[in-house]
Amino acid sequence: MADFGVSYFIKALSSVLTLILLVIIYSYLYNLENKGCACALTKDFSFIKGFTIFAIIYLLFSAMIPDEALYNNLGGNVVLINKFVDLIFVLVFIYYLYEVFKYTRYLVNEKCKCSVDSRREIIMIGSMIEFILIFVLFLLHIIIFVVASTFFNVVRSVNEGADEIREVIHDPISSIRKVPERLASSVREIRSDLGKTINEVGRTVKNTRGNNTYKLNV
Repeated sequence: MADFGVSYFIKALSSVLTLILLVIIYSYLYNLENKGCACALTKDFSFIKGFTIFAIIYLLFSAMIPDEALYNNLGGNVVLINKFVDLIFVLVFIYYLYEVFKYTRYLVNEKCKCSVDSRREIIMIGSMIEFILIFVLFLLHIIIFVVASTFFNVVRSVNEGADEIREVIHDPISSIRKVPERLASSVREIRSDLGKTINEVGRTVKNTRGNNTYKLNV
């Protein structure tokens, strides 16, 4: 029960803080536009305002529809697509936070008097902290995935390569004939890996739901 409470609290707190930052950004931008602050209406203003609205809607929508609901109603393929969409959103969101920080710094450096507001400093500091945290976590996930995948593929390639080289030396004609078969085998392996990934996503969703239910009952 304690583990569930802590993990849920951290995730909920992170989402709430992000949403609060987005709401502050939108209210600040709306105020600048409403009072006609010309020095604040830069070329990046429309993108920042538009993506702020989109991010608020996306985060609220994602929070209301958990992965287990998608898996139970639409299957593992949809969950996998949803994860890919989440990845794209995170990449764009990292860029968005950078643009927000750069925008607020521009207002300070240009001494845009009509943009002076306590929210400006909150947005500047908040976007910088969020950018660093998300970027570092994303980078760590990528590094871990790449290192693990590379190590596995290198070991497998060395083993398979040694066998193929020996076969080419002893029987080159037979090796050439087996090229189409090897290509077909590679395609089958890709399909198999994709199927395993989808099944693994499904099992993870089911296990997460089962563990949460058990801990809640406890």
